[in-house]
Amino acid sequence: MPRRGRHRTRLPLRLLAAVAALLVGGTAVVLGGTALAKGSDGGNIISSLTGSSKSDGGSSDDKSDGNGGGGKDSGSSDSKDSSDSKDSSGKDSSGKDSSDGKDDSSGDSKDSSDKSGQDDQNKDDQNKDDQNKDGESQDDKNKSDQGKDDSKNDANGDNKNDEFPGRDKISPASGDDFVDINDVSPDGGNRGNGGVFSAGSAAVNCGVSDHNNSDNFIAAPGKRNGAQHVHDYVGNTSTNANSSDGSLDAADTSCANGDKSTFYWPVLRDIKGQGPDVGQDGGSKDGNVGSILKPTSVQISYRGHGDDQVQAMPKNLKIITGNAKAKVQDGKNANSKYTCTGFTDRVTDKYPICPAGSKLQRIIDFPSCWDGQNLDSKDHISHTAFPDEKGNCQDGFEPIPALHEVLTYNQPAGKNFSIDSFPDNQHDPTTDHGDFENVATEAQNQAVANCINKNQNCTNVTG
Repeated sequence: MPRRGRHRTRLPLRLLAAVAALLVGGTAVVLGGTALAKGSDGGNIISSLTGSSKSDGGSSDDKSDGNGGGGKDSGSSDSKDSSDSKDSSGKDSSGKDSSDGKDDSSGDSKDSSDKSGQDDQNKDDQNKDDQNKDGESQDDKNKSDQGKDDSKNDANGDNKNDEFPGRDKISPASGDDFVDINDVSPDGGNRGNGGVFSAGSAAVNCGVSDHNNSDNFIAAPGKRNGAQHVHDYVGNTSTNANSSDGSLDAADTSCANGDKSTFYWPVLRDIKGQGPDVGQDGGSKDGNVGSILKPTSVQISYRGHGDDQVQAMPKNLKIITGNAKAKVQDGKNANSKYTCTGFTDRVTDKYPICPAGSKLQRIIDFPSCWDGQNLDSKDHISHTAFPDEKGNCQDGFEPIPALHEVLTYNQPAGKNFSIDSFPDNQHDPTTDHGDFENVATEAQNQAVANCINKNQNCTNVTG
């Protein structure tokens, strides 16, 4: 009996405890709902309480995905995410089964779909950011390119000299650049490289001056005013900065035998005269002033040399002689030769002062040994070479006709003349040079070689 009484006493206590627990749980639900409804930051407070929030101290929706996109603005509410939040028992914060009568796979599918949608959104946002960055990069590039173009345009005008360097170093030839021809020791006329010839020769008459410009399609292809000094041309009538093998072959020529080769060199000026290019590139802007002197004669010939017969010169072979920048390159590759008529056994690398009745002459000798393979080289020199003092070519090079030019002028009085030059080379006489591209036909080239090898003296061979 006593044990039965004690058992009856404990039963009401269990009921009371159960009732109390239900009352506390209901109150919590009511309070939780109220708190969710009144959340001032718009975030999911229930989710925060269950530990599923992404909040880092602020609103969970303000947090970026770290890829520059995917975050939601602070004004959005995500109550849907809170309903998906589960505790460890599989129930949501309201105490209800999270599946709501549906199997777990359905809930997982929904969660996966939401996650996939969010990932896709993040990727889209990232792509937009990348596109924006690419756009900004392209804008920056365009601005940079525009800046370069502006700089170039300024250089073509009067504001900047970046495109044509050295203009700040302009100065005329010095008094030491001149010498009285009578003070030059006789040397047989063979000073410098080239000039040692055999009996045969083939001459071509191409006139004295066809046109002028300050381009150089060999050394500075495609660049306007690439020489920064004016060239005198004979032969091909189209030669300019944009010349090519094809354009030269299609053009006309001043040569009597139809040879379309191009021959050019810096002009000689009377510095007391009025130039045709005052205020222009290549002219006074680059320090080249005075009237341009037209030669009284231009003698162009191909000569034999050494002990071996010459090979026919290949078409489109490019050759230069001398160095237009010899002054600032310590005389490297210089090959300037000046003399006066009546004194041709005296050759100098300075401007000669000729006596009355004598004319100034410039002698331009080209390399006449070819490597047998290349029509040009990076430095425009290495594929050719000068022969030795006996006129023979070194091993690995074969002899070709030696191009020899003699330019004759009526000399201005005193020291009032000089050749055009790059500004920083200051009209130094050692910068004299010549450029050439062979555009003669195969038949013409072979006819020249045959003439030389037979020790004949031919003129205007046509092939």
